[in-house]
Amino acid sequence: MAMSHEDMLKRARQLKRQKTSTPGASPSAPPPRLELHEEVSEPDLEALTRRSRARGKKIAESTSQHSTSQTPIAPLHTADNTELSFWHPQFHHSQHSRKHNYLPHDVNLLRAQDPQTLHENLLADLHKAEATSIMLMDQFTLQSTQKSLDLEQKDRALALSKTENSRLTNEVSELTIQVKKSDELIADLQNQLKAFEAEKEGWVLKEKDFIQNSELLKDQIGTSLNMGFQLALEQVRVLHPDADLSAADISKAVVDGQLVDIDD
Repeated sequence: MAMSHEDMLKRARQLKRQKTSTPGASPSAPPPRLELHEEVSEPDLEALTRRSRARGKKIAESTSQHSTSQTPIAPLHTADNTELSFWHPQFHHSQHSRKHNYLPHDVNLLRAQDPQTLHENLLADLHKAEATSIMLMDQFTLQSTQKSLDLEQKDRALALSKTENSRLTNEVSELTIQVKKSDELIADLQNQLKAFEAEKEGWVLKEKDFIQNSELLKDQIGTSLNMGFQLALEQVRVLHPDADLSAADISKAVVDGQLVDIDD
C-alpha cells in the first residue's frame, strides 16, 4: 500500500514523540528508516508547502541531527563581509539554493517519489517557465515598441514645437524691432509737435502784437484824418469866410451832390 504525504508526516511525528518520551534513549541513535514501497503516490508539493511549513521545519530540525546523507550547508559567499546580489558574477547559486531552497525534509519527500514523475514534473515546469518567459518577452517587446512609437511621436511633436517656437521667436524679434522703430517715430513726432506748439505760441504772441499795433495804427490814422479834416475846414473858412460849413463832418460822404452819413 502506498504511503501518502499525510501518513509520512504522522509517522515522523510519532518517531519524534517516541524519541522524546522513551527513557534512557540515546540522543545519538538514528531514527528508524521508513520502508517505502516502489509504488508511491505523488504528493501535492504546493499543498505540502502551505500546510506543513511550520511543522515540517520542526521535523526537519529533528531529523537533520541524525541524517548522514545530507550534504553540509555551505555559508553564503560574501565579499568583505557583505552579501552579494545574485546578479553578481561571484555569487554562489548552489550554496544559496542549498541554504534557502533545499530543506532537510525535502530529501525524504523527493526520495519518496518516482524519478520519472519528478523528471516529467521538472520538464513541465521548465516548459511553463519557457512559455511564460516567451509571453513576457512578447509583452515586453510590444510595450517597448509602443513606447518607442510614442517616443517618436513625442519627438516629432517636440520638433514641431521647436520649429513653431523658433518661428514665433523670429516674429517676436521682428515685431520688437518694428515697435522700437514706431516708438522712435512717435518720439520724433512728439518732439516736432512740441516744436510746433512752441512756434504756435510765438505766432500767437506775434498775432497779439499785430492786433495791438493795428488798433494803435487805426487810432493814429483816425486822429490824423480828424486833424487833416479840421485843417482842411480851416483853410476853407479862410478862403470862403461866408461859407456854411456846419454840415461838414468827417463821418459823411458826398453822394449825388449831398452829404450822407456813412454806415460803420
